[in-house]
Amino acid sequence: MNLTDLARVRDKDLAGEASVPEARTLMHAIMSEEREPVAAARPRPKVRRRLVVSFAAGLSLATAAAVAVISPAMRSDSTISVAPSVSATAEPTARQILLAAAVAMEKAPASGDYWRTATVNQWMLTDPTRSYVLEGRRSLETWLAKRPDLQYWRIWQDLGVKPATPQDEAAWRAAGAPTSWRYPKNMKTENLFSVPSKPLEAAAGERTAERLYGKWKGSAGDMAGDSMTWKEVRAIPSEPDKLRNYLEERIGRLELAGSGMDVEEARASILLRDCVGIISGLPASPEVRASAYRILASLPGIRAEGEMTDPLGRRGQTLSYQEEIEPGLFAQVQLVVDPSTGLLLAEVRTNTTKLANGRQAELRLSTSYQAIGWTDERPELPAHRN
Repeated sequence: MNLTDLARVRDKDLAGEASVPEARTLMHAIMSEEREPVAAARPRPKVRRRLVVSFAAGLSLATAAAVAVISPAMRSDSTISVAPSVSATAEPTARQILLAAAVAMEKAPASGDYWRTATVNQWMLTDPTRSYVLEGRRSLETWLAKRPDLQYWRIWQDLGVKPATPQDEAAWRAAGAPTSWRYPKNMKTENLFSVPSKPLEAAAGERTAERLYGKWKGSAGDMAGDSMTWKEVRAIPSEPDKLRNYLEERIGRLELAGSGMDVEEARASILLRDCVGIISGLPASPEVRASAYRILASLPGIRAEGEMTDPLGRRGQTLSYQEEIEPGLFAQVQLVVDPSTGLLLAEVRTNTTKLANGRQAELRLSTSYQAIGWTDERPELPAHRN
C-alpha cells in the first residue's frame, strides 16, 4: 500500500466509513510504515512522572475504583504522519492496535432487543494463613432491555476455588487440603484484595438468575459508578474531540483535591478508565465506542506487548500500563484486544505479595469478556432464581 492509498483508508477511518477488511488493511499497512510524531494538538499541564493508582480490588474486577494516576506522557493528543522504512514484520504499536480496533468497532451492530455482557471474573488471594495462593472464578451475564415489555436480568455462577499453582497446591495439601476457607475481618491484605465476608468454597455453586428492579428500571448501565439512562447514553457525543471534552467535563465535577493525589494526574487516569469502561460495557453507539479507542490511542503511556493468550485461552494483542496500589506497591494492567473485531477480550491486573514463609507470590485479578454488544437472543434462564 502506497502513501496515497494509506491516507485514503485513514481518511475513511476518521470519517467512520472504513470496512472491517479495510481495518485489517490499515493495521497491516501502518505496521509496515514508520510513524513520524507531530506536535500535540492541545497543550497539557505538566504533571509529575510518578505513576500511581488507588483501588480496592474485590472478587470482581468491577469493584476496582476508577482513580488511577498516569504518567505525563499519557496526556498528549498527538497525531501521526507516515514515512516508509520499517519492515512489515514489525510488531504493531499500541496506537496502531487501538486505531485498527476503532475502525472495526464502527461496524459493530448498533441495536437489538438486549444489551448483553457476559464475563468470567478470575481472582487470586492468599489463604487466611497466607501460606499459599487461591484462585477463584465467577461467571456473570447482564441483560439490559430498552423495550418496556422485556425484563432486566443478571445471571451468575460461582465456579469454585482452587490452589493457583502447583507450588500452591503442595502447600495446600500440607495444610490438610481444606475445601472451604473462612477469613478474619481484620486480615491484613496490603490493599491487594478485599477480605471475603463469607467462606470461600472449592465446589462450584448453582447457576442463579436475578430479575433486576428498582434503580435498574430504565437504566443503561453506569459510567464510573454513575447510573445512566438510555437517553443519557444516546446523548454521548461520538466525535473523538467532543467525547473527550464530554468526559473531561464530567471528571472536572469530581472532588479530587482531598484525594492526596495530584489532581491533573488523577483526571488523566480517570479519563483512561472511563474510555475502557465505555469499550467494555456501556451500550453506547459503535461510533462512541470507536472514539473511546481513538482517545486511548492518543495516550502514549500505554505500551504494546505483542500477541498473547487471555485467561480464557484466546489470542489477542496485549496493551499494558502500570498502576500503583499504594506507595511502592505496583500492579501491571494488561488489556487484551482483538483489533480485527474491536472487542476487548480481557482486562488483567497483576501484582505480588509476600507469603508467611517469605515467598513472593503473584496475584492476578481479571475480567474476560465473552460477549459485549447487542443481541436479539433471550437469556437462558436457570431454574434457580432469586
